[in-house]
Amino acid sequence: MLIAALSTGHKVGLGLVGLTFVVFALLSSFLLPTLRPGYPGKRGLPAFLTVSVALFVGMMFAVFFFGKEPSESHAAEGSQATSTSAPTATAPPTTAPTSTASTTTTPAASTPTTAPTAPKNVPVSEVEFKIKLPSTTLSPGAYTFDLTNDGHVGHDLVVDGPGVSNEKTPVIDPGKTAKLTVDLKSGTYKLYCSVPGHEQAGMKLELKVS
Repeated sequence: MLIAALSTGHKVGLGLVGLTFVVFALLSSFLLPTLRPGYPGKRGLPAFLTVSVALFVGMMFAVFFFGKEPSESHAAEGSQATSTSAPTATAPPTTAPTSTASTTTTPAASTPTTAPTAPKNVPVSEVEFKIKLPSTTLSPGAYTFDLTNDGHVGHDLVVDGPGVSNEKTPVIDPGKTAKLTVDLKSGTYKLYCSVPGHEQAGMKLELKVS
């Protein structure tokens, strides 16, 4: 009965072991001494002690095993409950809209350009066979040679020098006029008439610009 009680896994086993111990104690105390005076006797004393010790030890083991079984089951359930954790919700990342600052470029104020100065007029007179100027020395700048043919045959005016390559007026008849605008730089310029033979006859001069 003790083995059967120990094999059970519930409180019934603990009750059976306790009942067996109580029945043995009652039989040994009341019934057996009445039926057999001198019980347990010398021969039966070892068996009585063995059974008594066995029942006592069985009772202790029953209390130990069957008493702690519910607590162990509760502890196992508690550990299982604590090991299960609710999944944490991960908040989706939020992306804040970025603002794009627009920059406005103010156009720079235009620098006023200086109007070119008007060319200076230089009167030129041509006769046979000479070129006349108010002065043969000028400062650098733009000049308009205002030619007048005061002779009796056709003449023209040619200017050659730094930055000016044989610029000339058309051949004009006596009493006519023509204009030639050039930009003179520092240096020496040659003025002459390109009509054949006129330069060789003396219609030439040097003009210095400085």
